[in-house]
Amino acid sequence: MTAPAPINILTACAEKYALCCVSGEMEIQWSVDVLQAFAEQRGLVVELGQDKIQDVIAAAFIWARALAATDEAEAADSPSDYANQLLMQWELDDPRDRWRWTGELPPVQQTVVVQRPVHRLPQATVDAFQFVLSLGDPDRLTAWLRNHPDDATALLDTVEAA
Repeated sequence: MTAPAPINILTACAEKYALCCVSGEMEIQWSVDVLQAFAEQRGLVVELGQDKIQDVIAAAFIWARALAATDEAEAADSPSDYANQLLMQWELDDPRDRWRWTGELPPVQQTVVVQRPVHRLPQATVDAFQFVLSLGDPDRLTAWLRNHPDDATALLDTVEAA
């Protein structure tokens, strides 16, 4: 009994890996890298060319995706899948979830711009500022303003306006 040809092994492995990728058991990038490394180690890239190797790998993924789509279509037709059909219809009707079924890119989430509320000086703060200002002590005024950083510019503007 002779050993199978390396191209047949590559084809079988590609189909198995593609099925695992379609079912979510394996990452596509990892499996393609492993298949490419196999083809290089067995001399298939030199013998057949890189394009042929990529065609074999791509064909396996196309086949696996078509098989999965056929299985999904058959499952969707079964009455026992009513809940999944209902969920799919709801998600197709919602623009935020439609991408899960259509292959579109997910929508960009809109960020809410929160505007900073306008700072209003309480009258008690204005009165306290005027009291400290009337004392005529620059060090005490500086210390008081350091303790009221949100109010400092507005209070100083009231002094300039007067």
